[in-house]
Amino acid sequence: MRTDIAWTALPWSSVEHVIIADEDGWTADGAMVAVFDGRAVRLTYRLQVDAAGATRALDVADAVGGATLTLRGDGHGRWRDADGAPVPELDDCIDIDISTTPLTNTLPVRRLRLAPGEGADIQVVYVDVPSLAVRPVAQSYRRIDERCYRYASGSFAADVVFDEDDLVTDYVGLWHRVAIDARA
Repeated sequence: MRTDIAWTALPWSSVEHVIIADEDGWTADGAMVAVFDGRAVRLTYRLQVDAAGATRALDVADAVGGATLTLRGDGHGRWRDADGAPVPELDDCIDIDISTTPLTNTLPVRRLRLAPGEGADIQVVYVDVPSLAVRPVAQSYRRIDERCYRYASGSFAADVVFDEDDLVTDYVGLWHRVAIDARA
């Protein structure tokens, strides 16, 4: 199955288009154009997630600034960089969080499968845009009801609303989904 999604950011100028292919896990190919602090950014990324919900691969490129990032995961929280070298500071991180896309909130929501009222604290590989610097970050997800989760990291918290496929419809105050097209 293929799903095309578009989101727009609310507090800054940005639009993102993602194509998700569900086959033995899933793959997401995304492109985002945004303006941060007066600088244009054109970011492309590809995420690969295995059938258990663990992120296995991430490739990111900033077409304007020229920065790139490649990470490969073993599905158990160990990562390697583009040269195949271990990245031990990211140990125990299963999910990826790209700072400028709501798509990466789908990763822990699909993997954790929390029931309403349940919550989980996790460590993620946080990718800062536009620098593409990575670091581990603590996050928590608490499922409020059938479609809404409370996301928190540090002093930041927000409600995130998902559809029946665990894809973000509204990230309150930050992103809003403007289009979706799913086909077999």
